[in-house]
Amino acid sequence: MMLFPGPYYVIKGLYFVFTQYCVVSVFITLHILLLPLRFTAPALYWKIDALLFKASLGLVSSWFYTEGVTLKESGDSLKDIYNDEVLLLCNHQSTADIGVMMQSMYSKGPTAGHLIWIMDHVFRLTHFGWMSCFHGDFFLEKPRSEAKRNEQMRNMKEHIRSAYSDGMKKWVVLFPEGGFLCNMRPSSQRYANQHGLPILNNVCLPRLVATQTIIDELTPKEGSSDLKKCRNLKWIVDTTIAYPRGEAPNGLYLIFSRGKFPPIRVHYRVFDIKSVPRDEEGFKNWMYDRYIEKEAMLERFYKTGSLVDNLTESIDTDVKGAFFSVLFYFVMAVCFSVFLYFPVISLVNFKWILLIVLIYMIYFAYSFVKTFF
Repeated sequence: MMLFPGPYYVIKGLYFVFTQYCVVSVFITLHILLLPLRFTAPALYWKIDALLFKASLGLVSSWFYTEGVTLKESGDSLKDIYNDEVLLLCNHQSTADIGVMMQSMYSKGPTAGHLIWIMDHVFRLTHFGWMSCFHGDFFLEKPRSEAKRNEQMRNMKEHIRSAYSDGMKKWVVLFPEGGFLCNMRPSSQRYANQHGLPILNNVCLPRLVATQTIIDELTPKEGSSDLKKCRNLKWIVDTTIAYPRGEAPNGLYLIFSRGKFPPIRVHYRVFDIKSVPRDEEGFKNWMYDRYIEKEAMLERFYKTGSLVDNLTESIDTDVKGAFFSVLFYFVMAVCFSVFLYFPVISLVNFKWILLIVLIYMIYFAYSFVKTFF
């Protein structure tokens, strides 16, 4: 018997909140408890991190699986490059893009555990941002000066190189447009108009500095002494997310959509890193060409329902694995709550805990509003 909207949303809301408590608390606690391994047996530490991170993506995927959210994937197959070093570039329309990419990556074998996400610095303040800090993701701020941007790129270079060599990461996920489509489109169109470039409506012209920095750091040029020092990028995966009618929902809408949201398209194109120009002008033109192609694909999709000719679509899911991930985090959360969290909290005045939580929420709200509004 189908639940009425009221009880349904209460039950799903409780599941949504409780699973967040489970995954965040267990992920962080295990990383703290296993911290000695990071120095004594780093390979084992990062293997455990990869398993935990993949399971966290499985838990997030369960939010969408329970709603019947379907991803129809097309384009180049990724199966042959699961274990290779990859830079994945994706268009960015709303918060739903993060969940879509997590759901898509979860079903890609070992790839899910070996991702580095490059994301806006405001997400560092969220509970998932705390997990990302332990996992080794990187947070970018919008630079207010050239010096600040250069410093940030130096920090990103060091972080990514360390994550590749020490943290066993392989895939880097980046949204080159620098923000949501609705926020970035006006400045993108102004820039295009000033420089004689096509005016794009469905995507924005990509910001190039972060992408080029990652490629330069992980793909030393021929003849460089760094060429064989560690694993280098082999592929760029150009990813296009297409929502029906171009109406990108927010993440929460998808999580509570009750099976009403039509299938979402995810289109992959794989490029050998050797085919990407390394000079500044050539690289800029190559990147702009990719986003001009995205514009044409999305325009066609919104009119015809098809991204390209002779399209073959597949649905790649791992529902069983996702709910085993939920079960793992649930059992661990119960054990930690009974034997660790509750005993520790009982030693602290509850009023102090509430005060700390309140201060944090105010700081987070201030940072979020300052960044996005």
